[in-house]
Amino acid sequence: MVDISFFKKLSPSGIFELWRGGSQSIVGVDLGSSSFKAVQLRKEREQAVLETYGELSVAPYGEVAQGQSARLPEQKASELLADLIREAKITAKEAVVAIPLRSSFVTLIRLPQMPPGELAKAIPIEARRYIPVPISEVVMDWWSVPPSLHIQGVPKGEEDVAEHEEVILVAIHRDVIEKYRALFGKTGLTVKAFEIEAFSSVRAAIGREINPLLIVDVGALTTKMIMVDKGVVRSAHSIDRGAQDLTLALSRSLGVDFARAETTKRETGLSPLPEHREMTSAMEPMLDAIFAEASRVALDYRRRYGRFMERALLSGGGMLLNGVVEHAVERFGVEVERVHAFSKVRYPAFLEPVLKDIGPSFAVAIGLALRELG
Repeated sequence: MVDISFFKKLSPSGIFELWRGGSQSIVGVDLGSSSFKAVQLRKEREQAVLETYGELSVAPYGEVAQGQSARLPEQKASELLADLIREAKITAKEAVVAIPLRSSFVTLIRLPQMPPGELAKAIPIEARRYIPVPISEVVMDWWSVPPSLHIQGVPKGEEDVAEHEEVILVAIHRDVIEKYRALFGKTGLTVKAFEIEAFSSVRAAIGREINPLLIVDVGALTTKMIMVDKGVVRSAHSIDRGAQDLTLALSRSLGVDFARAETTKRETGLSPLPEHREMTSAMEPMLDAIFAEASRVALDYRRRYGRFMERALLSGGGMLLNGVVEHAVERFGVEVERVHAFSKVRYPAFLEPVLKDIGPSFAVAIGLALRELG
């Protein structure tokens, strides 16, 4: 039976084999639009230990350029997933799989305080006000936020309810779940659980932090903005702009094909050197549009709750860009860091430079595996 309780244990590139997995190993699998990623962990003395990890691009399977997104047919996606499992030497028998935020619905609602039994009856009724498709078409779950993690004050436009419940409500299209089940059914891996990628990112990115922060997760095709306060996801949504759009802007500006532009982007990034100014100028408008939307999310949260974003975390493969942290500091006006997702697991010291560099890309996959080891 696949676990579809999305809030279980919710709390505040190359391919290497490090150790061979045991019966307690679990693998987190992130099926991105430009690459598939997997991280296998095991628990040892109350600590998560990295066993192996890997990433394979969709480019050769979708007949697109490196870094370009592609919607693979089921057969090609199955081949890519099987190759990733083989090349990364995945030995775990069970997987936790990410569901894209764009295929999900996440919101935080406030209700009058009521006994747990009544709340369980009220949620499906209340959900019809928020979920924009028939309830029969989605798999739904919810989590009642503990009173100690409530945000004080009344959100703008909402009624003042002295004793209230804060509930995170999520829903995923049933056809997405079935599609992923079918895909993994051909690999020999048992899907132990599904989780919306936003929650996996948060688990990998933060610890016991209670101040408001924003995670900006830039993938190839979309960017996710996740507002977190007191360790709880308060809002999460995505926009259809990502790292691929930066490459396309550079391609048009330089008059080169996508592959050449992608290589140039990875080599120079947002270089401050005069000879790279044309390339930086070509990418900055698109990047600024992404950051402007992220700032709007933080500002909306501030207006609703009177709480300020104190720092921003950059995640996803699109945030491996040289100079992007400095650029984000200028745009956000707060402390900005890249996510070092591997910091929550134990690994050989000699891998530190590599894992720190690729950490933003693997945040979702690591967060998925940590879900079962926490």
